[in-house]
Amino acid sequence: KCACGFKRGASVLVACSGGADSTALLHFLHSRRRRLGIADLGVYHLNHGLRGAEADADERFVADLARTLDIPFHPDRADVAAYAAEHGISLEMAGRKLRYAGLNRLLESEGCVPKKGGCYGCYGCYGYGALGHTASDNAEWILISLIRGRAEPFLWGIPAKRGPYIRPLIRCTRAEILDYLKTHHLSFREDSSNVSLSFDRNRIRHRIVPLLKELNPSLEETLSRTLEVGDLLNSSLDSQAAELLERLVTSKGRTSELDTSELSGYNLVTQLRVLRLFVPWLGANDLLGLLPLEVAKGTREMARGKGKKLCASYDRLVLEDCKDQPLWEPCVLSEAKDVLVPGLGWRLRVYEGKRDEFAPRDDVVFFDASFIKPPFVVRPWREGDRIVPFGRRGEVKLKRVFSDRKVPRRMRRYWPLVCKDDEVVWAAGLIRSTGAPVTSSTRKLTILTLLRGEDGKQTA
Repeated sequence: KCACGFKRGASVLVACSGGADSTALLHFLHSRRRRLGIADLGVYHLNHGLRGAEADADERFVADLARTLDIPFHPDRADVAAYAAEHGISLEMAGRKLRYAGLNRLLESEGCVPKKGGCYGCYGCYGYGALGHTASDNAEWILISLIRGRAEPFLWGIPAKRGPYIRPLIRCTRAEILDYLKTHHLSFREDSSNVSLSFDRNRIRHRIVPLLKELNPSLEETLSRTLEVGDLLNSSLDSQAAELLERLVTSKGRTSELDTSELSGYNLVTQLRVLRLFVPWLGANDLLGLLPLEVAKGTREMARGKGKKLCASYDRLVLEDCKDQPLWEPCVLSEAKDVLVPGLGWRLRVYEGKRDEFAPRDDVVFFDASFIKPPFVVRPWREGDRIVPFGRRGEVKLKRVFSDRKVPRRMRRYWPLVCKDDEVVWAAGLIRSTGAPVTSSTRKLTILTLLRGEDGKQTA
């Protein structure tokens, strides 16, 4: 029943809580790694900081399991309760978001090789993230979708593969997982929160599903087959909608316009599919709210999200990129002229120095002057900016660096990046690029300094 979905030679990172499903998944992939062609296998665990000593014991369990299997262990910790409060979301949703954020940091950017003993904080180690969702999880998800009124719940089940994430056990029931663990004499951790009826999912799992299984003992298998048919239909509808969308959309700079006069001639299912592809960040109920498509009198805003604005304008739906523009213009940094960073009151300076001045620290970086010299361009951070960190081969998004270094969101748009030939060489005060390193043969240095504090004066 395994639905692995990766190519031979893949590097796979297993998200393991220590519970039954993820423990079985880790053991299964490890025991069959040669047969499946897995080149590198590692395990990721997030301590949510919610259950005190119990959560710490879960982390030790997964660490011991990784040690027994002789694979890299990547531990992570997060204050899920604080994150949930800050963003006004449930603990369950906050934990999910933080787990994916941690996994994303370790998924492949370009060719970093995982090492035994763990490399927590490393970027770009693995090509696939393996998750322990089962057919039982899928059944619960369908029921939640029906109860909450989500559109097309049977077509939007938990996919076996989406992007870099795979779910090899998605066709296996929870009973089969427990049977596998018993057969292989494997222990696992029981999460006490899984029996709490304060969560919707647990009420469905412990109350509703048992009643439904009295009517159909093969409930999970039945719903899984329904989802497989739904997947085929889903793919067909999306393919048709994508072709239609390409024909009906015109792009003009920062805007895209959808011809609703022609789209309105198609059936409502097709209209909904096209709209979902055109505005993927809108929820199902908001998409349904756009129907029926009518000619607007003038122009009015319909929705905002993900840095974009959706407007109805006569016989068009107009999607406009409304991300904040840079708050200051790029500046030239040379030995003759410092750069004052607007909004932060910092000052950037560059000068040439001798080899014996080499003493790296957060606010001072050194490059071999034989390879890189002023002038530089200093500009504010933009969404999508990347850097190749010193000592690594793969690019990382600076947005992730900001998150890891806990840079406040209000400061990120002002943050100065020092660039040479359109490449970021230094995110000031945070991380430098791998280019022009100082070596034993270096004689002269290009020294970049960030002066913080009032009026850009250096502070201790």
